[in-house]
Amino acid sequence: MPKKKSNALVSFVYLKELAHWVDSLLLTSSPVMIEYPTTISNTSNGSWYERHGFNLGVMAIIWVFLALIAFNVMAGLVGVIAAQFLVDDPTNVDAIMQVLSEQTTVFFWINTAGQITVFALGSLLVTRLAAEPGARRHFLRLQINSDTHKYILWAIVLTAAAYPMVIFLGWLNAFLPVPGWMAEMQQSMDEMIAKLLGSENILWMGLFHIGLIPSICEEIMYRGYVQRSLEKSWGIWTAIIVSGLIFGAYHLQITRILPLAALGMLFAYITYVSNSLIPAMVAHLVNNGGQIILSTIYPEILDQELNADTDLPWVLILPGVVILISLISIFHKRYLANIPSQLANTPE
Repeated sequence: MPKKKSNALVSFVYLKELAHWVDSLLLTSSPVMIEYPTTISNTSNGSWYERHGFNLGVMAIIWVFLALIAFNVMAGLVGVIAAQFLVDDPTNVDAIMQVLSEQTTVFFWINTAGQITVFALGSLLVTRLAAEPGARRHFLRLQINSDTHKYILWAIVLTAAAYPMVIFLGWLNAFLPVPGWMAEMQQSMDEMIAKLLGSENILWMGLFHIGLIPSICEEIMYRGYVQRSLEKSWGIWTAIIVSGLIFGAYHLQITRILPLAALGMLFAYITYVSNSLIPAMVAHLVNNGGQIILSTIYPEILDQELNADTDLPWVLILPGVVILISLISIFHKRYLANIPSQLANTPE
């Protein structure tokens, strides 16, 4: 028994030293946005992590890795349990895999179960360690302010305007070297997704499982817990960039990491400026839901693939990118002009 206690203490110390080491590497004096106060740091006690010497940013990154593992474990368990009721021989692995690949509903519920239990509920539990007592909701920015509706409209506009940029970055991504095994895994994933989205009566199911659920669960984790933790540790710009990169890498789609990371940074920026998670949730829903609707109306989109030989409509792409940059510039100027009102609307 004393030996186990000693091992736990050693692990605790190593984890604490790792947090301090990574913090010293990432802590810089880079310029940050104008910050307005929140209730997450008004007490002298601090969060559990802070009281025990852990860096919030490092612990958030560790949670991302643990959550990814937990998500796959949860998905595997739900898939195997579901398959037991759909195959005659539960010991036949090939039959189970075939059922999981053919049953669209089962696949959707496997993904949704992992999203809700790990990304949403898991992140809410971890936030108890990162936020000060009684401040978990404000830590995650799960709040509606008097100007949130305006930021929701801006989020929708910016997400729609980002489509040309997403296409351009997807094309640019094709020039990055990708290992053969990763390319094969991506191709298999694309074929499975195309098969799912090409199924009959997929619209409402797709909007729920691919649109609504990720827009809530992933935002709670990435723009809620992860981004806020990075902000408190290494500053706003670092939080926006790093959380966006983590969001892009999390999808395990190396051939789309640039557009996914860019969208993650856009959602992170909207979250900080609005001081609310709701606009980013709506933006995420618009992005995912829009793709579901387009693929339902134009199924041929599912067969199109961006690669180095793709001839992009530059006459539309370039003006689209310029329009997006212009809109973000206007959006940021409005944010700077509204700092006094944001201070007034900040919960006490």
